Amino acid sequence: MLKRSAAFLLAAVMVWLLGAAALADTMQQGSMYVSTANGRALRFRSSKSTTADNVLAEIPYGTKVYVLNWDGTWARIRYNSAVGYVVKKHLTIARPEPFETVQAQRAQAEAQKAKEREIRAANRKLDHSRLKKTDTYDVTVRTGVDGLTAFVYKKADLTSAILRSYDEGVRLSVTAKNRDWAMVYDGARDEEVGYMLLEDLEEDIMEEEILEED
Repeated sequence: MLKRSAAFLLAAVMVWLLGAAALADTMQQGSMYVSTANGRALRFRSSKSTTADNVLAEIPYGTKVYVLNWDGTWARIRYNSAVGYVVKKHLTIARPEPFETVQAQRAQAEAQKAKEREIRAANRKLDHSRLKKTDTYDVTVRTGVDGLTAFVYKKADLTSAILRSYDEGVRLSVTAKNRDWAMVYDGARDEEVGYMLLEDLEEDIMEEEILEED
């Protein structure tokens, strides 16, 4: 009975090892694409070394190659009927976007990060103390730049969610404020809509007309 159990266990292990080997072989082989970080061609080498005299060719960005197997940091591939090696980190399963598109996406991401840093820096200089109730008074949105809108924030904080925006000249009311922020009321909506920077709001001053009698 014991021998039978041992034989069954050995058979199970053998099946698992064969399956693992087949899976590894499947994972090692297949078509992949050159995707260098700088968009340059990938050096195709005759050996697993970065010496200058073993370069067989330079494979353009986005080119499909066939991976034969992996070996440490290298991939053994077939390219144009030749077999050689490339650094495996420069290969990807999915076809990469054109490098111009990748560059544009990177530039957009960097610009977004720079804008976020700018906002956080400006935010640190603002008054974040509790707003105090005030007698309600009317204001007009004044951004100072044609086409620029003024944002309404969920909190008195530039990093909080933006709820909506108002165009130049829109009439609102202030119900509470501190040194830099105002809670605004929108008469058209009949509700307090959120927080705005006081610098984007100009208080309305009613001018009294003086009638002079002849």
